[in-house]
Amino acid sequence: MSLIGRSINLVLALLICVSVAGTAGATLYYQESVEELDAENSQLRERNQELRADLQSTRSDLQDTRQRLRELNQSLNTTRSDVSQVSENLEETEGELESTQQELASTRSDLQAARQQVQELEGEVDTLESRNSELRSEVNSLESTNQNLREERNRLQNDVENLNDEVSQLEDDVNQLESEVNQLESENQDLRQENRQLRNALAEACNAINGTRPSGCRLA
Repeated sequence: MSLIGRSINLVLALLICVSVAGTAGATLYYQESVEELDAENSQLRERNQELRADLQSTRSDLQDTRQRLRELNQSLNTTRSDVSQVSENLEETEGELESTQQELASTRSDLQAARQQVQELEGEVDTLESRNSELRSEVNSLESTNQNLREERNRLQNDVENLNDEVSQLEDDVNQLESEVNQLESENQDLRQENRQLRNALAEACNAINGTRPSGCRLA
């Protein structure tokens, strides 16, 4: 009986050793899996933060570009108004010039017909010719200003078109970054779920160990 008892005790001891070794192995496996998932989860969080920073920067650039677009549109409207005003002034000046030229012709005719008023009419002619020269100079200046304003308007229109293209590109970038953020958040949620499952499995394995538990059990 003593020999049989010792044999049974030996078998039970071997079974306990095998059970402890298997549980310890499973615990180490779960521990390594949890550590790998923690590292991957940390990397995904860092990537998520970087993408959020990029998204914020892109949104800021988009806001600045839209503000510049509004300012350029306002400047373009002001320029168009100036062009319209200069055109009106040019037409008015040309009408005044034509009237002055007609008056000059009439005065010269009167000078021819009334030589007795030569000096008086010549003075009036000189005045009208001076006025005519001034008006011609003013017309030339207004025509030059009108041309410059037209060129400025064309340049501003090109800037508006370029900014519209840039706004469109930035909006596409924002949509793409938002899509990436949503995908990473979904992957992050899946990893958290898997992490919780592994921690629960680790906790169950650690609870099954009698005696000293591995250091990895602290993760549970």
